[in-house]
Amino acid sequence: MLRTAPLLLAIALLAGCASVSVQREPSATSTAPAAAPTPASRLAEEGRHAEAAAAYAALAAESRGAARERAWLRAAWQHRLAGNEAAAREAWSNVPRRRLEGRDALLHDLLGAGFQLRGGRADAALALLGQSRASVPGELAADWHGQRADALRQLGRGFDAAGELAWLAALQSGEARVATVGEIVSLLSAETDASLSAKAAALPTGHPLYAYAGRTLSQRGLPLPRPYDRAGSTPALDALPPAEPDGYRPPERLAVLLPLSGPLATAGQSVREGVLAAYYAEPRRRPALRFYDTAAPGGLREALARATADGAQMLIGPLSREEVNTVFATPELSLPTVALNRGGNATTPGSASFALAPEDEGVAAAERLLERGQRRVLVVTQADENARRALESFRAHLAAGGGEVIGEVMVSPDNPDYVPALQQAVASAGGLRPDALFLSLKAAEARLLASQVEPAGLVGVPRVATSLILSGANLRLDVELEGIEYPELPWLIGLRGGLPDADTLGSTLPAAQGGGARLFAFGVDAWRLASYLDRLVSDPGAQVRGATGELTLDATGLVRRKPAWAVFSGGRPRPAPDGALLPDAGAP
Repeated sequence: MLRTAPLLLAIALLAGCASVSVQREPSATSTAPAAAPTPASRLAEEGRHAEAAAAYAALAAESRGAARERAWLRAAWQHRLAGNEAAAREAWSNVPRRRLEGRDALLHDLLGAGFQLRGGRADAALALLGQSRASVPGELAADWHGQRADALRQLGRGFDAAGELAWLAALQSGEARVATVGEIVSLLSAETDASLSAKAAALPTGHPLYAYAGRTLSQRGLPLPRPYDRAGSTPALDALPPAEPDGYRPPERLAVLLPLSGPLATAGQSVREGVLAAYYAEPRRRPALRFYDTAAPGGLREALARATADGAQMLIGPLSREEVNTVFATPELSLPTVALNRGGNATTPGSASFALAPEDEGVAAAERLLERGQRRVLVVTQADENARRALESFRAHLAAGGGEVIGEVMVSPDNPDYVPALQQAVASAGGLRPDALFLSLKAAEARLLASQVEPAGLVGVPRVATSLILSGANLRLDVELEGIEYPELPWLIGLRGGLPDADTLGSTLPAAQGGGARLFAFGVDAWRLASYLDRLVSDPGAQVRGATGELTLDATGLVRRKPAWAVFSGGRPRPAPDGALLPDAGAP
């Protein structure tokens, strides 16, 4: 039990983080021209926007001419930041546009465009935002691109809106950038194959949207209009030794940052053994490999300093979300990195963020049902963070593909009778049986559900789950889960990995036993991602066939994982008949 607890904690840490909505407002201090601080400007800097607006309004009442108009303009902006639309509009109306120039004129136009957008007049808003991109001051660029994107989207020009969002994403970091990229992907997914190909080809060289459009084309199996442009963007990768024909291009010196002591030592050792297993299985040129303990005195920063002093050209790790945030927030660190979690900070150019995230399983489940034409789905879930995250990504991906969640049943240990809730969900959806059930449940709840599908009138409805169904697995009891499919690591069901099968390896290598098996496979794929990182960065269509699934890199540097599919048969998970991935042919 002492060894299992750290492993379970580490698996929870590896789950990554959810995204939030985009913040497009420029900072409160960025809108004012350089001037001596005033009580109003200090309030704005402190984020006390309503008070700042009142102070600027008082200043306007005491001023004349241009000073009065500038004060009203700043009052309007602070009202906007405070969320007081009516007050912002009233203050703005006191400022005649014709007498403004430069930044003040643009600030007036940004406010006016916002009012037009919220009034449904996208054409008028776009007319106010017709300046050249080069003429927009950096501190106002995020707001300018964001409002142009909103106007273009209202006008039905989704690809052009995605282009503005691509410029916006280049200015953002962390969760805001992740959310913006999600909007870009959604807009591009609405384009037909022919339209996307033609519009991508028309993008000028260097336009940030081309990377997103290229990856979308590759995901659809379509050719790129031209090679992926990364000129000068990843000098650290460009400095690596020449690549093999298949893209294999490891560094000369590779540092691995893991917790090798302390409460997460067992987890760190499992990942370490996976890295070493894949490393020694590679017959070609291998880098000098050195491990650094992030739990030793000095922690991550000391490990980074030592790795840099030792001449590392690339990093694998660290493992926790907080440490990953630290790595990607360290501007002086320019090493390409395969981080072993998803933090809130955006990856640096030429780096990747790899996690066994619940969101990936939600996407995989939605794709599996859509491929089968099973578009009307009834969801059964429970109060659990991983269940929630998988469900959110499932719902969004299903809707993007033309499917719908017709109902959602939340179960709890307090009420083991699921039948009334299931029947009510079906009745509320028009009385038609769903095409499939999506189960975001642990094993105990899934077994209870399986015993009630017949009285609920859902016998024979296909059931797809997430790997959360393995939590609380029991070989004797899991015969009740017969026929339920869930996403699984290929290596754990004998589908590939270039490794001995999981049971054999686990019997001889303690770090690959039990919960450590998943972290071991995670380490295997961390090595493979490092070995092919240059190809993944430079080729939007590249993928690595790993022990955890088929791995690709999206435009934000997140590793996307397509798992294999298992099905319960006789109480044991076995490869699903149509869920096996391609066999390992020794290539990425």
